[in-house]
Amino acid sequence: MQAYVAATSACLYHQKATSAGTQDLLDLPIPEGWDLDLSESEAIIADDVVKYQRDLVRLGDRSMALRKTARGALSAFNETFAAPINEIYGSNPLRALPHHSWPGIVCQPYSFADAEVDWSGADQLWRRLDTLLREQRSQSLTVTRIARIYDGDVIYLIKPDRLRFWLRSVALRDSDDVLADLRMQGF
Repeated sequence: MQAYVAATSACLYHQKATSAGTQDLLDLPIPEGWDLDLSESEAIIADDVVKYQRDLVRLGDRSMALRKTARGALSAFNETFAAPINEIYGSNPLRALPHHSWPGIVCQPYSFADAEVDWSGADQLWRRLDTLLREQRSQSLTVTRIARIYDGDVIYLIKPDRLRFWLRSVALRDSDDVLADLRMQGF
C-alpha cells in the first residue's frame, strides 16, 4: 500500500435544540411490544445519540462529548472501527496499535501486519498537526479536520482528543470512509 493521505472537515457550530410536540411523538412508527429489532450498528448509533448527541446539540461546548477526552473511549472505538474492515479483510485483520497523544490531538494507528510505530521525534509534529487540524474562521465557526494517513500496511487516524470524535458511532463512519479509500486504492 502506498502512502496516501485523506482528510475530512467537520464544522462545529452552536445549534439550538428544537422541541418535539406530542403529536410528533405519537406519529412515530413504533412496533407493538416496542421491539425495534435494531442491528448492531443501529444500536450503536442510537446509544450514542441518547448518551451524547442530544446534549451536544443542546449544550455545545458544555456537553460531555466536548468536555471529556477520548482516553476512556479508544478501546471501544478501535473494536467498532476494525470490525467492518475485518469482515472484508479478515484473512489479514486490521489491529489497533498503541496510540500517541499530544495536548488536544490523538493519533491512533492500525496495521494489517505486525508493525510497530516509531514515535521518536513525534513531539515536533504537534504544533503542525494542531495548526492543520483546527481553523477558527469566526467566533461561531471552527473548522476541524480529521486526517487519515495510509503508509504501507499502517493506517493513522489523527483527530482532536475530544470524545465527540472517538464515539463508536463515529467509528462506524470512519470505517466506511477507510473502506472506500482502500477500494479507491485498489485493495
